[in-house]
Amino acid sequence: MFALPSIDPEFKGLIPPLQEDERMQLEQNILSAQKCHDAIVLWNGIILDGHNRFEICEKHGIEFQVIDMHFPSRDAAKVWILENQLNRRNLSDIARIEIALLKAQILREKAKKNQSHAGGDKSGTKSDEALLSTVSKPEIETVHVRKSLATQARVGEATLHRYMQVKEHGSPNLLEHMQSGRLKITTAHRVLEVRKQLKRANKMYKFITGVVPAKAGHESNQEIHVKLMQLSATLNQLLSQFHSGKPEEGVTNDPA
Repeated sequence: MFALPSIDPEFKGLIPPLQEDERMQLEQNILSAQKCHDAIVLWNGIILDGHNRFEICEKHGIEFQVIDMHFPSRDAAKVWILENQLNRRNLSDIARIEIALLKAQILREKAKKNQSHAGGDKSGTKSDEALLSTVSKPEIETVHVRKSLATQARVGEATLHRYMQVKEHGSPNLLEHMQSGRLKITTAHRVLEVRKQLKRANKMYKFITGVVPAKAGHESNQEIHVKLMQLSATLNQLLSQFHSGKPEEGVTNDPA
């Protein structure tokens, strides 16, 4: 008897979910054709690609075909899932960056395992393992690594760098705005830089007002205070525009 494919939550979680309209369109296409054109890709009976197609076919009793893949380990299967997702055309830059970073993390952990277990599983490309074994943290440490990840994500190195800066040093709110598409990567990075300037301006203001206290009749001292307060107010006003929660003009939420 044919055993139904199984869904592994971890494998499914590696794949950016379809938007509601995308899933509805996929379901309509399968129902109209009364068949699933693309086969469900399996590894040891576990779905690697085609979770949505499988669920739709099961729901409506539509037959589907499967393709069995062979991998030496679970990590190798996860890398295949991520590489397969990177080939999707409808992913946003942010989704591709996150997938490339996740793939890098898996390969980095795999490289460490291979180093600690000489003669162990040597699957995967040597270039990938050699490349990622040099990365100890999510941030980009070398030009070579940054270039490789940017190429996989199909974005510029500067875009990748800005994204990583916001992810590493931005507030949760700023990161959520960027990842949801409400702010472009470039804009989110600019906000991060504004916040840095604001902190520096506030420190400068506190330092100078402590050294040169404003007193009645000292016009030069008063002028220093006024200028510093204007600088601080300007930076705060610019920053508050991004705290308002209003999306950028012309920014749309890319499907992921």
